[in-house]
Amino acid sequence: MRKKLFLGAIIVLAALLFFTGITAAQNIPIDEVTKITVDGNQYVSDFEILTAVTTEVGDQTDQESLRADMQSIFELGYFSDVNIVFENYQGGLNVIFEVVENPVLEEIEISGNEPIYSRDKIIEILDLELGAVLNVKKMNKNLKSLQEKMQNDGYILARFKDVNISEEGVLTIDISPGYLADVKIKGNTKTDDKVILREIPITAGDVVNINKIQKGFQNLSRLGYFVNLNPTLERVGTEGNTVNLVINLEEGKTGNLKFGGGYSSSDGLIGFVDVSEKNLFGNGQNIGVKWQFGDTTTYSLNFYEPYLWDSDFSFGFSIYDRETDRTTFEDLDYIKKSKGGSISLGHPLPNDWRTSLRYRIEDTEETWDETNLNYNDVVEGNTFSDNKLRSITLSFNRDTSNNRFHPTSGSINNVSFENAGDFLGGNMDFTKIQWDTRRYFPGFSDHAWALRMKVGLSDPRTDSGGLENEEYDLGGSDTLRGYDRSDFDFEDRYNNDLLLFNVEYRIPFNDSFTGVLFTDAGNVWEERDSISLNDLYYGYGLGVRMNTPVGQLRLDYGWNEDSDGQLHFSIGNTF
Repeated sequence: MRKKLFLGAIIVLAALLFFTGITAAQNIPIDEVTKITVDGNQYVSDFEILTAVTTEVGDQTDQESLRADMQSIFELGYFSDVNIVFENYQGGLNVIFEVVENPVLEEIEISGNEPIYSRDKIIEILDLELGAVLNVKKMNKNLKSLQEKMQNDGYILARFKDVNISEEGVLTIDISPGYLADVKIKGNTKTDDKVILREIPITAGDVVNINKIQKGFQNLSRLGYFVNLNPTLERVGTEGNTVNLVINLEEGKTGNLKFGGGYSSSDGLIGFVDVSEKNLFGNGQNIGVKWQFGDTTTYSLNFYEPYLWDSDFSFGFSIYDRETDRTTFEDLDYIKKSKGGSISLGHPLPNDWRTSLRYRIEDTEETWDETNLNYNDVVEGNTFSDNKLRSITLSFNRDTSNNRFHPTSGSINNVSFENAGDFLGGNMDFTKIQWDTRRYFPGFSDHAWALRMKVGLSDPRTDSGGLENEEYDLGGSDTLRGYDRSDFDFEDRYNNDLLLFNVEYRIPFNDSFTGVLFTDAGNVWEERDSISLNDLYYGYGLGVRMNTPVGQLRLDYGWNEDSDGQLHFSIGNTF
C-alpha cells in the first residue's frame, strides 16, 4: 500500500489533526498536567518529540496550547498522524501524545528525470537519509527547491506527476519534464525553414527549455533577416504536458545596394558601388560585390556560408584587386597594385564561442608613375617593390549582443593570431595579435552605452618591405574621431602596436534617427616598450545615425586635443 505525499498534503492533514485534537480536548476537564509522555514512536526519540512541546508539568491543561503542541510535533515531519489522549495520574492528568511514524526510507525511485538532471543530482538535492524515518517536511522543502531549480534552469513545464511512499519504505518520484511536440514557423516567404530552425537549439521531441528558446531568438535577431519575431508556446491537448513552439515572424530586406562618394586627405576623391545579399536565395548565405573608384580602385567579391553542407562548419572566401595612386614623402608618384584573397573555415565552441582558421594571400607590386620621368634614377614602369604575403590566422569570437544593429546588452569579443612567413611561400615575415572587445549596457529609458577596447600587437621579423601594408591605421570615422588617418602616417617608423578606446552614448529619437555622444582615445607605436597610457590622443564629439534603405549612415563631428574639428561620414555601425 502506498501513501500519497503530494506537495500541500501537510496542510490538509494538519487541518484534520486540529479538528481531532480539539474534539479530544473538549471532552476532558481542566486539570493540572502531572505527566507528559509519548506513545507509538519506534525510531524517533521521546526527547526529540518533546522538544517541540511547550506544555510543561504543573501547567493547567489548555485547549489552544495542546493544539499548538500537536501541530509542532506534526511539523517535525516524521509522522503521518498525531493524536492526544489523557489519563489520570497522581491527582492530575498524564498528557499522552500518540504518534504514527512515517515508513523508514529504504529506497528512492525516480522516473522522468533523465532529460533534465541525473538521478545522482536529484538525490543530492533531496538530501534524504536512507535507513531513517522519512521526514516529509524536509522532503517537501527539498522538492520545492528542486522545482525552483528546474524553473530557474529553464525547464518551465517540468512538474511532479506523482510523489508517494509505500509501507515498505520505497519513495517514488515521477517527474513530467514537458516536451516540445513541434516547431511551427509562420510568416517566412523567402527564408527556408531550415535556416530558422538551425538557429534554435531545441527541436521536436526535446524537453522544453525557455533559456534555449531565448538563445535561439537572439541568434535569429542577430541574423538581421527579420524585423519582427514573436515566439509563443501552444499547448497540445488538454491533459498532456506537451507544447508547440510557434514562431511568428516578419521578414525584412536582406539585399543592399550602396553607392556614394567623398574625399579624404588620405585617399583623395573616392566613389563606390556596393551590392550585397545576406540571405542568398533564402538559404542564409552572405555574398557581396564592391567596386571602389578614384585614387584607389578596388574590385572585391566575398562569400560566406554559415553551415557548410548543413554541418556546424562555416566556410568563407574573398578575392580582390586593388590599385592605388600614391605619393612618397619626396613627392614622387607611384602606383601600388595588390591582388589577393582569403579562405576560411570555422566551427562553434562551447559557451557561444566560435573559432576559425583563415589562409590569406596577397601579392603587392609598386611601380613608378610616368610623372617622375625627369627625376634621377626613376624609370617609368620600373618595379621598386614586390612583396608576397602568405599568412594563417587563428581567430576566436563570441557574440552575445541582443541585436545585430542596435545592441543594448551583451558583448562581442574577437581575438586573433596571425602568422606570416616564408614557410608559407611569402617573403613577409611577421606575427600579429589582436583583441577587440565591445560591451553594451542599457542607459536611461531606451538609451544605450557602447564601449570598445582594441589592442593590436605586431612583431615584424624581416625588413623585406611591404610591412607598411600591415600597419595599424588610426584616425578617421572608425577609430579616433577628430583626427585624420594622415595624422598618424609617419615616414620614419611603422605603426606596429595599437591601443584604442571608444565610448558612445546612443539616444534613439525614432526608428530612423539616433543621436550619439562619443569620446575616443588611442595611439600607435613602433616599439612595444614605448606603449604608455600617458601618450594617448583624445577626441570627443557628437553625431547622428540615420537608417536608410542602403544601410545606416553615420555623420560625426569630432574635436581633437587642439580643439580642431573634423567631420566624419561613413556607412554602418562604428562598433
